[in-house]
Amino acid sequence: MSAPEAEILFANEAYYTAFASGDVDAMDAIWAQSTPVTCIHPGGPVLEGRDTVLESWVEILISGQTEGFTCRDAKAHVVGDLAWVTCLEVLGDGALAATNIFVRENGAWKVTHHQACPTSALPQDIAGDDASTPPTRLH
Repeated sequence: MSAPEAEILFANEAYYTAFASGDVDAMDAIWAQSTPVTCIHPGGPVLEGRDTVLESWVEILISGQTEGFTCRDAKAHVVGDLAWVTCLEVLGDGALAATNIFVRENGAWKVTHHQACPTSALPQDIAGDDASTPPTRLH
């Protein structure tokens, strides 16, 4: 793994740590300040603009329903000052496929886009007895 890929995976982990712990300030810190940001929560509309995106995260984080949330199978891809991570977001027996896009701002990797959607490609250890069961909505 290259150093930039390790940096991206570290930034991605910080994002999911903020998510799982319900830490609004940490979530705010991981999102880009000067680059436009967008977010698509499962089944939701495209959210544009930092204020709108962060308002959506505040609602999710204060709900108290993110405890036990994990990121699995994260894979980093880096092209210059742009990077993205594909992964599975897991809570209980539900999972979503997610993409997080990062941009380098002032030497630090910041999220500029997040999108998550249901997936049928569940890892064996979370698929349960019936892998055809639709995933739980996580956010």
